[in-house]
Amino acid sequence: MTWQGVDITTGGPALSIWPPVIYYFVSIIVGGGVYIGRHFVEKYANITVFLIYVFCVLFIAALHYCLFKFGAEFASGVLRVHLDVYAYDSIHFGSIAFALVYIFAVPSKFK
Repeated sequence: MTWQGVDITTGGPALSIWPPVIYYFVSIIVGGGVYIGRHFVEKYANITVFLIYVFCVLFIAALHYCLFKFGAEFASGVLRVHLDVYAYDSIHFGSIAFALVYIFAVPSKFK
């Protein structure tokens, strides 16, 4: 077998780079907001705001986990976004990474 006989094309249409870029951009912005919110909740908030914030952070982490677990069906059915998660490994495995990172953003101490 020679190097001319090796086919290195994917055989299908080329995937766009924009869905992973937009996904990571939005996830990083949300993650930054969650960590900034954690700081303010731990420093200034009362018990009601603390509990609401904890549930919101857990909800966001659960969305990312469901995106990892159920993929495109979850994205199109629940989030109403046409996103083929399984076509992009970076989105598929990045969603579980963001879920774990967001879990660490849950406030651990109260004023």
